[in-house]
Amino acid sequence: MKSKILVICSTLILFPSCELLQPVNTSQTKEAVQKTQSTCIWKNSSDANECKIEYWLKFWSDIEDISWPQRKKQIDALSAQDVDILKKILLSQGKSTPYQDRLRAQGWVDSILPMLSQQMRRFILVALYHPSQDLLELESALVTLSKINTQQAFKIEEQQILLKKQQNQIDQLLNIEASIIQSIEEDKE
Repeated sequence: MKSKILVICSTLILFPSCELLQPVNTSQTKEAVQKTQSTCIWKNSSDANECKIEYWLKFWSDIEDISWPQRKKQIDALSAQDVDILKKILLSQGKSTPYQDRLRAQGWVDSILPMLSQQMRRFILVALYHPSQDLLELESALVTLSKINTQQAFKIEEQQILLKKQQNQIDQLLNIEASIIQSIEEDKE
């Protein structure tokens, strides 16, 4: 009798325990599926290829070796559609991109952010926008410092010219004084 009661009690304890474990497993599998699924970069997308982040990362890496004039031609050929604007942004991220074009790309980023998914918006801000903004600020500071250095160099040159003139005037005055002293000494003799 005791063994029957023990089996019944064990069964009653095990069944609810098994039910508790199932939701944990399903939530873990849902998380695993979400992690393996590709994230769409757009809030609303019609083309599956342009939705995948892998497509855009490959596009970005493929343009790294293209010179700025070639990238500029590609940018000029693109339209004002969201997909093309994102391409323009990525084409404007190379090291050789001029200041004005990098600044224009910052404006494009601002215009396209609302169309992107939350995850892609965060990625664009972290990977493109903020580093590009830092480069723009650094370049602006360098230009400002260069202008200040040029002005200072010009002022130094002017001061050196003025010092040379003053040195020449002092030399002339010393020569006049020396000739006067020599004249006085000759008169005494």
